[in-house]
Amino acid sequence: MLPSKKLISLPIISLKEGQKIGYAKNIVINPKTISVAALIVDPKRFFMEQRIIPFNRVVNIGENAITVGTESQAEKAANLPDIMHLLKEKTAVIGMKVITANGKTLGMVDEFYINREDGSIEFIDISGGKIEGLFHGKARLKADEIMTLGSEVMVVSEDSEDKLENCIKGINDNIKSFIRLASNKIIDQGEKINNSRKNKSKKVFSEQKTDENLQESSLSASINLDQEENQENSADAQQENKPEETKNEPA
Repeated sequence: MLPSKKLISLPIISLKEGQKIGYAKNIVINPKTISVAALIVDPKRFFMEQRIIPFNRVVNIGENAITVGTESQAEKAANLPDIMHLLKEKTAVIGMKVITANGKTLGMVDEFYINREDGSIEFIDISGGKIEGLFHGKARLKADEIMTLGSEVMVVSEDSEDKLENCIKGINDNIKSFIRLASNKIIDQGEKINNSRKNKSKKVFSEQKTDENLQESSLSASINLDQEENQENSADAQQENKPEETKNEPA
């Protein structure tokens, strides 16, 4: 999926000649199929006059360039009557007002996204109108909801307002994944801290119980020692108080 604005100004390279034949100046839209019909080549770069490349002649659309088989794939508009007809219709998607079938204005098309393989429009970004103040000022709608693509107005289905998606959510999937990953790490770290605290608490409790047991054992031993001393003292006292036996002398 490629933003239309990124397509504009990309260099066009012929694979056979191995040279740049110009830049993508503009996009020709087919309103019936809701897709890109052709690319307009900037005449100031290579050709003396404007040339057209039908989208079905494009070999590939990369991040940095558009490739075609040969230089001859770019032709004069007069040689392409179907494309010439579309040029006269002047269907410009960006800036077009978006209205639902029941008469609600959603806003204006701010951007649209193209399938690199067949040129079909997959999504549109809408701003202004009802979007202002919602979805951070921009929302995204699937192209399946487009009913009519006119010269001035784009008509979408009645329930399109309920199908608008947060544009930032769609764009920043990597950031969202990063936030989710960071959140999971924070949760894991929190669980580790809690487990560590629990283990420390158990260790402290165990040490406290050991100290208590030692104290009880020491106290018990002290009591037993005191009892033994008391018993010995009692026995000594009884021995001292016992009267001495008199021996009977013979008469």
